[in-house]
Amino acid sequence: MPQYTLAEDPTVILTVAGKNDTKKNREAAIEQLLELMDSGELDIDLKDGFGPDQLILIKDTKAEGNVSLKENTGEDSGVVQAVQVLTQFATLRQRVEELRPAAQEARSQIDLLFAGEVTVEQIQQIKEGLKALKNFAQVNIQFRESIAEAEAARKTLDEALTTAALENAALEKAAIEKATEKATTTEKLDLPT
Repeated sequence: MPQYTLAEDPTVILTVAGKNDTKKNREAAIEQLLELMDSGELDIDLKDGFGPDQLILIKDTKAEGNVSLKENTGEDSGVVQAVQVLTQFATLRQRVEELRPAAQEARSQIDLLFAGEVTVEQIQQIKEGLKALKNFAQVNIQFRESIAEAEAARKTLDEALTTAALENAALEKAAIEKATEKATTTEKLDLPT
């Protein structure tokens, strides 16, 4: 599923159904963005004339197969990409936690629809709550779908940190061996014959 973000706020992730980056998918992402803005869940000031072309496509590493991020893009860019994936994952997690209370409140109000008497005001509140519930569900789905990718990113970072630690240990060992060799050579030169 294509994912889009905004230059004005890269933490915003808009996921739409589909396989490719198409005009239709970009328009669906714009509709999703407008819903978030209208519901008050997203407070962002977009320039006049903002449209589908200004959306930034987020590259999907899952579509590239089961190759690790490190093997896929080189070690340095793999680490950078892993950090980006984990940043997006953290943003989704944060949004899930922010939206959860409103969604739980909305869920508790749904039972009122099946009760005897309901006022027009209560129905309006329930409808607003359903929007919050829908937004929570969408973000929660995105969050759950991103778990596997985030775990792969975490593994990539762990491998990079392990590699760095091993390289440092090897450098320290080589320095110790060189210092020991130099000291031994110096001792041999200082011995009287």
